[in-house]
Amino acid sequence: MHKYLRCAFNTLILFACLKSAFAADSVKVANNVYFGFEWIELRQNAFHDLGRNNYTAFLGASFGINEKTSWGLHYTGMRVQLSEAHLQEPSPAYGGDFSGVSGVLNVQRLYLDYFYHWNLAFLEIRPVLSFGLGYNRWYFYHDLLEEAYDLQTFSTGISGRFRFTFFDYVFAEIPAADLFFHLYKNRPAEAYLGDAHIAFNEYFGIFNWIFIGCSIPF
Repeated sequence: MHKYLRCAFNTLILFACLKSAFAADSVKVANNVYFGFEWIELRQNAFHDLGRNNYTAFLGASFGINEKTSWGLHYTGMRVQLSEAHLQEPSPAYGGDFSGVSGVLNVQRLYLDYFYHWNLAFLEIRPVLSFGLGYNRWYFYHDLLEEAYDLQTFSTGISGRFRFTFFDYVFAEIPAADLFFHLYKNRPAEAYLGDAHIAFNEYFGIFNWIFIGCSIPF
């Protein structure tokens, strides 16, 4: 977790320095740094055992182009424990019987962003379009059979989301859809683990997330 965050932070500082060096003094634009967490992936395990092995985090920066638009860069990282109860819920990706199966989801993203701004008194609305590269890992273990499923992929993707910022600082991004396409995977995506059917698509996938965080203008 720490090496990903350190790399992302250093990259954001570099972009901020470049932006400051080349910005035109005559144009006043809004720049922001922001950080927060993803809510849905933590909620499925009831926020239990939070720490270096069960976390979601993101941080980024945006740099104004003009009063209505800005560009930016953001990093998203998560490693979350997937509970048996969550895997048993009806889902297009999971079928059959997941009794005795636990899992871990690891997702890393580095994306470029384009923002559009609407200001409504205390509320700012920002549609955001992003694209970039990612890493994905799904690990499942069947306790009774002592068998494992381990899928790792590198991907490219696009993301679309709406950011609602209240009083310039607190924001929520909902919905936040992340559509990704596999560039490389280490094994077939679809498989059976005992009676558990892992029905991932072989070529692409999508996450639906909710981000909550804090934005700091500078």
